[in-house]
This record gives sequence, C-alpha cells and structure tokens, in this order.
Amino acid sequence: MTYACEDCGFLFRRVGAVRECPSCEKKHIRPVTKEEAERLQKLLEQGKAAL
Repeated sequence: MTYACEDCGFLFRRVGAVRECPSCEKKHIRPVTKEEAERLQKLLEQGKAAL
C-alpha cells in the first residue's frame, strides 16, 4: 500500500501495516490520494531511468 505522512509530506510504499513515517517517525500517516500516487509513480520511474 502507498502512504503519505501528514507531518513531513513523505510518500512511501510498504507491505503490511505501518505505524509511523520512515522519514520523520511521526504517526500521522494516511493512504495517498490518486494524485499523490501518480506523483510517486512518476518520481520512481525517473529514478529508474537515472540508473
């Protein structure tokens, strides 16, 4: 599932339950919106192209 942190804005994917943001370690996370999921996918694709 893909998540967004309400505190720092970090977007991330994890399998299974998540209790805190891996970036800022705060507990204010939620599932991403459609727009956020699309933005994360584009960023991931750009990163793969750089390899």
